[in-house]
Amino acid sequence: MKLRIGIAGAGYVGGVHLKNLQRDERVEISGIFDIDPERRGDRPAASFEELLERSDAVYITAPNTRHVDLAVQAIHAGKHVFCEKPMATTLDGARRVLEAARASKTVFQMGHNRRFTPVYKRLKELLALSPPHTAHIKMNRGELLKPAWTGDDSVTGGFLYETPIHMFDMMRFQFGEIVSLDARLSRVNDFSILVEFDSGMYATFVTSADASWFFPYERVEVFGQYSTIETDEIESIRYRLGLDSETVAEDFRQVPVEKRFGFEEGDRLFVDAVLSNGTPPVSAFDGYRSVELVCACYQSAAEKCAIRF
Repeated sequence: MKLRIGIAGAGYVGGVHLKNLQRDERVEISGIFDIDPERRGDRPAASFEELLERSDAVYITAPNTRHVDLAVQAIHAGKHVFCEKPMATTLDGARRVLEAARASKTVFQMGHNRRFTPVYKRLKELLALSPPHTAHIKMNRGELLKPAWTGDDSVTGGFLYETPIHMFDMMRFQFGEIVSLDARLSRVNDFSILVEFDSGMYATFVTSADASWFFPYERVEVFGQYSTIETDEIESIRYRLGLDSETVAEDFRQVPVEKRFGFEEGDRLFVDAVLSNGTPPVSAFDGYRSVELVCACYQSAAEKCAIRF
């Protein structure tokens, strides 16, 4: 018997997940719900409640500010949930989802896709060979104008929830738990952040909402003893490990988009976890923690002080 999965939110990301799930022979798409009836496709659900009735699991790919209510409703209905980032756009909302997920016997997975990209998986492998002592991260958007909703806080929850939240999760994935951060604003939506990790390592994270689409607008640079590792977007990675080593470049631009962005593996692992009653690779706590870090960043910038956890 196939796993019946419904999609709540028929935007771009919902469409990416839909295509991946349609290729999985273990899955049947039970329906699609969107506030726009014309986007519900050939398996329309008239309401989210109808979608839940048809489904064993649901994907929450609606606008950011709707994630909490939809996720909690699905969990209380006994459904497995894949929730796109962010889990919530407030700390109270994130706690609601975390508590509901922990009290449930169903699978809850967060959609932090960067963990599954070939570039960042390779970075993690290299860090095991050359422990880092410093890093610099950047993630810039081009203009925050197109599509128009990207600049609408009532939809996104705020700039840091829309794109940079990816890198808060990525930093934890690569370098371990964050114990403090100190953020400053140059102006609205231009953040410079000093991040301290439990290991004693420090990183800087810079993110701007309107830096123009200048490649690479996402980059991680990591420095260890006689070693440097540098990523360009999720497309390539260069590194030198050892004082006398050559620089090595690995390119992933020919990898299909759904694999290059990590969506395919994340979707497969969610289905694996549901069918085996296993542990999802990105937990509810991971989702909560990334929201907590974003909230702390806003607080730190407003109060001009470091926030410790």
